[in-house]
Amino acid sequence: MSDVTAPAGPDGSTSSTGEVSGILRRVLWVLALFVVGGAAGGVLWERLWDAPTGLAYQGRWYLEPAGPDFSFEGIALYVLIAFPLGLALAVLVGLWRGHETVTVVAVLVSAVIAAAVMYAVGTALGPPDPQALAAGRPDYTPLPGDLGLTAPDDGRVRWHSTALVVLPAGAMAGLLGTYLLGNRGSARRSRG
Repeated sequence: MSDVTAPAGPDGSTSSTGEVSGILRRVLWVLALFVVGGAAGGVLWERLWDAPTGLAYQGRWYLEPAGPDFSFEGIALYVLIAFPLGLALAVLVGLWRGHETVTVVAVLVSAVIAAAVMYAVGTALGPPDPQALAAGRPDYTPLPGDLGLTAPDDGRVRWHSTALVVLPAGAMAGLLGTYLLGNRGSARRSRG
């Protein structure tokens, strides 16, 4: 068994600690970029969304007028913002070459976190839960709906939705496109 070490740099040290710190720096940069992007996406999601109105009746909130086009507007808007956001962030990260395997894992984990941040920021800025507000209101009191990723039915958890995978899907598509199509004009020529 032979001992194999990394080649020594100009100062006589090995480059393994520099490589590890470079990888860590890349992962933290990717995470920060996606978290900031997710927060900005959440602000945009809440600003573009029009809260549906409903009525309090016997201590419960009902969407008025009822229908899927009113209850799913927030979900559709989340999808329309999250996919291009993930795509753009991943393309930006994909331009930074080297350590592609680490970058893929960092983008996937960061995109999942960014999707949760986008949801958390959007719902925190939006109106409160109308079911809770309707409990103490007189009948036929108009109340705005809340921003969530499911229908506003009683007993549904607002974030249990497959829409949360849209931002990571967009990120993976952007990174895949960057890695597959990004080298066309910059391929290295052999010198030998």
